[in-house]
Amino acid sequence: MTPRELRTAGIAIAFALTPMLTGCRPLQNALLFHPQPLMAPVPAPPSGWRVEPLALERPGEVTVRGWLVVPPTAPVRAVAYFGGNAEEVSWLVAHADRFGGRAVALVNYRGFGGSRGKPAEEALVGDAIALFDALSARPDVRGGVAAMGRSLGTGIAVRLAAQRPVDRVVLVSPYDSIEAVGAHYFPAALVRAVIADRYDAKSHAPALRIPMLAVVAGSDEVIPVERSRSLHDAWGGPKRWVEVPRAGHNDLQEHAPFWREIGAFLAEP
Repeated sequence: MTPRELRTAGIAIAFALTPMLTGCRPLQNALLFHPQPLMAPVPAPPSGWRVEPLALERPGEVTVRGWLVVPPTAPVRAVAYFGGNAEEVSWLVAHADRFGGRAVALVNYRGFGGSRGKPAEEALVGDAIALFDALSARPDVRGGVAAMGRSLGTGIAVRLAAQRPVDRVVLVSPYDSIEAVGAHYFPAALVRAVIADRYDAKSHAPALRIPMLAVVAGSDEVIPVERSRSLHDAWGGPKRWVEVPRAGHNDLQEHAPFWREIGAFLAEP
């Protein structure tokens, strides 16, 4: 059987199974999330910065854990970071001084690196809101909280911005919806049947009037650039598009424009 025939057969089998898979969150999560263990030891923060553990107690006896990395100039503004679908976020503790002088809040998703529970869109958005509220109540955070997401986390950052007064948003490798990304690789009807959570960032974008920076890999092999452009174009507020031509989905942070543009944007008044 040729590769094309194998793919055709696979699609046919998937369609045959669709009634059993419809809205199947375990299957969706197996496709979307790849939980990672906690990096040991957690990297040291930049010189002069302090790092403290975060623990958010959530309904259902779930605790999500992470870190707040605070500069010596506190009180300062903060940024809440939401990672990719296979990202254990503690690696960013060492890079906290690249976020425009803001305190950096890093919390692992449910099932990742010390956080308990199972991921689902509404649960993760609820965790993001709880993190924003906790940051806003701290005496060492003053002047605003930004939201930053990478890949899958961009949808969570957008949802947070739609429900809380974040002062600006950074979106790294964003998408308009998970459904649209999936339809780039699989039949749209199959994608609609299988996914239980839509992560429909684009539906919230027109109403958002805050500044947004999109940082996109020009050679992204996971999220098509047109899906990022679709969200960017729908954004209702000031927006900036930075495309790094030779970067791929997983090495974007290794290219100079990544940190330069993010740091400058987050430092803006």
